[in-house]
Amino acid sequence: MQKLMPKRVEKTFQGSMHTINNKTAAMLTLLFLILCLIPHAVSAKKAEKPSDRAVQHNNKGVTALYQGDIDRAIFEFKIATELNPKYVEALSNLGLAYKHKGRFDDAIVVLKRAISLDKKFPSTYNHLGIVYLKLKNHKEALRQFGLALKYNNKYSDAHYNAGLVHVDLYKQDKNLDHLSDAAACFVKATQINSDHPYAHMQLGMAYHRLGEYEKAIIRYKLALEIDPNLAEAWNNLAELYTKTGQTLKAQQALNHSIVANPDSSHAHLNMGLNYLKDDNITMAINEFNKVIIDDPTNELAYFNIGYSYYKLASMLSEKGSSAQSHEAYQESNRAYQSAVTLKPNYPEATFNIGYNYQQLKNFSSAAEWYKKTITLDATFYRAYFVLGQMYQLTGKNSEAANVYCEFVKRKPDEYKEDVETAKGLIKSLGGCH
Repeated sequence: MQKLMPKRVEKTFQGSMHTINNKTAAMLTLLFLILCLIPHAVSAKKAEKPSDRAVQHNNKGVTALYQGDIDRAIFEFKIATELNPKYVEALSNLGLAYKHKGRFDDAIVVLKRAISLDKKFPSTYNHLGIVYLKLKNHKEALRQFGLALKYNNKYSDAHYNAGLVHVDLYKQDKNLDHLSDAAACFVKATQINSDHPYAHMQLGMAYHRLGEYEKAIIRYKLALEIDPNLAEAWNNLAELYTKTGQTLKAQQALNHSIVANPDSSHAHLNMGLNYLKDDNITMAINEFNKVIIDDPTNELAYFNIGYSYYKLASMLSEKGSSAQSHEAYQESNRAYQSAVTLKPNYPEATFNIGYNYQQLKNFSSAAEWYKKTITLDATFYRAYFVLGQMYQLTGKNSEAANVYCEFVKRKPDEYKEDVETAKGLIKSLGGCH
């Protein structure tokens, strides 16, 4: 049976403040920097010093950006630039706010204008790099982060964001060299700013994917030492503990994740998978149902409920409880079919439906779902072999021979033994038709 794992969400940083000659505003700036845990870049010299009022509106914009009020942030940055059209930091922040609003063309225009006013202000290059990263223009994103580092090599966020580019490249082609490059960037970011939780977490994720589990655990724990409410780091730590067989520690980490973010579908999915690993079917289904209550369109939750009921059916069958086992298989298929309704191109789910029907001795229905699996994914080789078996069991020997022939022709390396078996069956069935 096939089982899927929940996905992560990547994060980027937000904003930079400017100081003003006002005690209250200075305290607000300090509070923002502590909350963000990200030091802003060294300010470049401006042709004109902005007025205190312009600086106040810039800082209000950064606070709004941090709070997720993008429209308010844009408005405040516009006031700052209206008061001083050559206020480079406010222009740079306005470009970042446009990026968060999805106004990428406007962001690029504003950021290039800021660069024309001050070619040595690193934050602007960093913000422009973030825009290009969002647009998947990796080459240009790296160039912009490189320029930011040219003018401030101690700019931890530029190193961090360059690392995110390499992570994005890895996701495209799965080339581990990109992960190694990403790790190098994240290491630099944490060397410059050891209080950067996201850099530690991303470095942990890179190590995790590279199979360096001890280093990954260290980095996840460092991220959580800095920010105990970083639910994603708790989730990642739990996944690693589960992978290394430390199920109790995994449950503890997931409990922390749920406390940090009670509505985290990711945490509840992982908790369910962890319970499933221990054959605690009831608790697993309970966690997956919590995901569905929060997100009724989450096909992974339905899929894993289907897998949970399959495991329950198998356990009941081994105990000789055939009636209860039969009911659990049917419940499993209902959950899988809900997943397929939400995600029609879901060959793992369609295969598992077929497998459940096979266990129920409903070979005709099993064959239909195996055929659908092949239609969705012609490289789902296992489906060919079992489809041939279903055809044989229903007396369709000609169809069985043809499917076995297709299976053998594809020569799947992972099923060499089944390929040899299929060759013998083809011969006994009179060859390919």
